Amino acid sequence: MKLVISAALLALFVGVPTYATQEPEKEKDKPRQEEPKKEPKKQEPDRQQPAEKERQQEKQQQDKAKQPDRDTHKRDQEQADKTRQVEQQQHQNEKQQQQVAKQQQQNEKDRAKQDRAAQEHAQQIQHDDHNHAQPAQRDGGNHNGRRIRDEDFRTHFGREHHFRVARRDDRRFNYSGYWFVYNDPWPAEWSYDDDVYVDESDGEYYLVDPVHPGFRLSIVIGD
Repeated sequence: MKLVISAALLALFVGVPTYATQEPEKEKDKPRQEEPKKEPKKQEPDRQQPAEKERQQEKQQQDKAKQPDRDTHKRDQEQADKTRQVEQQQHQNEKQQQQVAKQQQQNEKDRAKQDRAAQEHAQQIQHDDHNHAQPAQRDGGNHNGRRIRDEDFRTHFGREHHFRVARRDDRRFNYSGYWFVYNDPWPAEWSYDDDVYVDESDGEYYLVDPVHPGFRLSIVIGD
């Protein structure tokens, strides 16, 4: 009896490892079941994102609304700058024209002054030549020998007694009862509206214009 029990226990011990060895092989033969895929965690919607997006959209709309105003302001500024430049150029041109006109006037005055001085000098030379050609004589310097009476000369002639000469083609004028004749041309610088007087020097009579004292017009008593 003991022998039977011992054999049964031995068989039991031997059989258990064999089964344990076969069980994993059976597990190997089974196809592996795929592990369930982990679903990605859904991100919670950002609550702040819509508000930020709205602000950005609102800002873009404001920028678009301001853009026409900026463009208009820019165009107005450019137009104002162009207008200012044109006005400055016109002002500069007018100033230059005024300077040119002023310079021309000054040049004309200088030329007129030079011409007047040259003419007066030429007339003075002509007058001196005339005086040399006809030496003055105290008592008979005039070609016809006619003289102004001393009483008449004191009361009507000399630098204190001025008068105006009426223009005539025969180079004659009448004053205080005497007719006078001048052979030289009427001085270009003299005006018939100038006050003149008759003066005597070295027996000769001269017509003097106080406005132009540098020249005397030789005169004689006519018939």
